[in-house]
Amino acid sequence: MRKDAPGLPPGFSLVELLAVLAVSAILLGLALPTFQDVLRRQRAASAMNQLSTQLAQARITAISQRKPVTLCPSLGDGRCRGEPDWSAGWLVYLDPARGSQPQSPDAILQDIRHPVHGSLRIVSSAGRIRVRYQPDGFSSGTNLTLHLCADASLQGEILVNNAGRPRIRRPATATPCPSY
Repeated sequence: MRKDAPGLPPGFSLVELLAVLAVSAILLGLALPTFQDVLRRQRAASAMNQLSTQLAQARITAISQRKPVTLCPSLGDGRCRGEPDWSAGWLVYLDPARGSQPQSPDAILQDIRHPVHGSLRIVSSAGRIRVRYQPDGFSSGTNLTLHLCADASLQGEILVNNAGRPRIRRPATATPCPSY
């Protein structure tokens, strides 16, 4: 601080201000990578929670309405896509005919569009693209794993067993994403 001259308010010199700004810039530069990692993990956790909640709601709907309910990846056009990439969104629809597409727009219960940040990717395991819940809540077919990746690193997985229950699993160590 400079010495107060009579009649002038106390303040900082330009050199002191520049020193504070330099120290602040260094600290910000050190904290930014950590903040980006926290932000990536939070986005991944949010996406996994959102999708597992949708899976659980679809299961509950199948049980309560006593009708099959299907979840499938979608591009937001009201149709299921034939690829295992769920990143652009997904459909939840009543599926009494057990078809690969909703029978009508009225059958669609939810059309989730752009649910995850652009840096994240959700891809289902090979051989199984959709989840179909039977009226008893069971998921027909084999187990399904949805892999959530960011920057070619596995952030987590959602596993749906034959009983229809979704479960979240996060890797304990840095793990590369499975190849698609």
